[in-house]
Amino acid sequence: MRVFLTDRSVAQALLPTAEWRDDRISGFQPNGQGALVPDAGGCDGVSAKVSDPLQEPFVSYFNGLLGDVKQVPLQDGTAFALIAPANTKADFTAQARRTEELVAADTVRILGDSTSQNTPVVRAGLVMRARSYVRAEQSQRHVPVAQRRGFRADQVQDLSRSLPYARYFDVEDLTLRHPRFDGGMSPPIDRTVMRSADAVTVLPYDPKLDQVVLVEQFRPAAYVRGDSCPWVLEPVAGRCDGDEPVEEVARREMIEEAGLTLLSLKNIASYYPSPGCLSEYLYSFVGIVDLSQAETGVHGVAGEDEDIQTHILDFDAAMALVTSGEADNGPLLLSLFWLAANRAGLRAGASAA
Repeated sequence: MRVFLTDRSVAQALLPTAEWRDDRISGFQPNGQGALVPDAGGCDGVSAKVSDPLQEPFVSYFNGLLGDVKQVPLQDGTAFALIAPANTKADFTAQARRTEELVAADTVRILGDSTSQNTPVVRAGLVMRARSYVRAEQSQRHVPVAQRRGFRADQVQDLSRSLPYARYFDVEDLTLRHPRFDGGMSPPIDRTVMRSADAVTVLPYDPKLDQVVLVEQFRPAAYVRGDSCPWVLEPVAGRCDGDEPVEEVARREMIEEAGLTLLSLKNIASYYPSPGCLSEYLYSFVGIVDLSQAETGVHGVAGEDEDIQTHILDFDAAMALVTSGEADNGPLLLSLFWLAANRAGLRAGASAA
């Protein structure tokens, strides 16, 4: 029996030893994840003969996409393929294809070294990280390498990689060698990285009232560290769990966490908060808002167990938190320092408007 997939890279990631051939299916079109939607037309893809298309790795990958695996007609026979649960056509873009390739590759990695903490495969977590990887591939083309020595990722030698823990966040164990500044290669070194999706932070600021909004919430990492008060003051923040622009993530999170509507966004920086052990990449902004009718309150998405208290502070009171040490996380400190440096211009612009 043959199996049909709409993207060659995804197919080869799932089963690189198979003899994948170009093929075409009638009566279907792909949706945004590459599953099939009934349609009068047809679509190109690849097929291969496999011992059992209803076994791994196909079953875990197909299960993540939901839908039903059914036999469908090919040009010269039949094959098993995934039929989407909803008849919604969408453009299976190059970005989505690359995302699915990475999800498929991680699925195979997990199944090759399965643990009680990485199976069953959690697609939602893999998709978030894959989208962050694709975002890095796209954005890093424009990041300068002027001061740095110019080493590139393709000079790193991967000796082994595994995902012993894969849920909403992943833990990846690596053994690798990398170029050294003396011209040689490092010995094999073992490292562990927590993989998490990119995220956005926004510090709400009303330049007319000269006020900022901070959010307070329980943070388990502070609790695990032993902090006696693990409720942390922060900017508004949220994960890039979809494929929308980071600016849209900022707008959504402002509504969910603070009940505020953005008037405009001022870019602060994009950065790794702790690149030695965390793959997270942050996009930080100051968000211009109107606080004339705003009130403090409790916000958050109940389905995500969010319990978020907002605080409205005058600028000087917010900066006093830096001096006292109550402002004690990187995104908040960076945002307040940026605001201090740019506040006069923002206030002048607001007055002129």
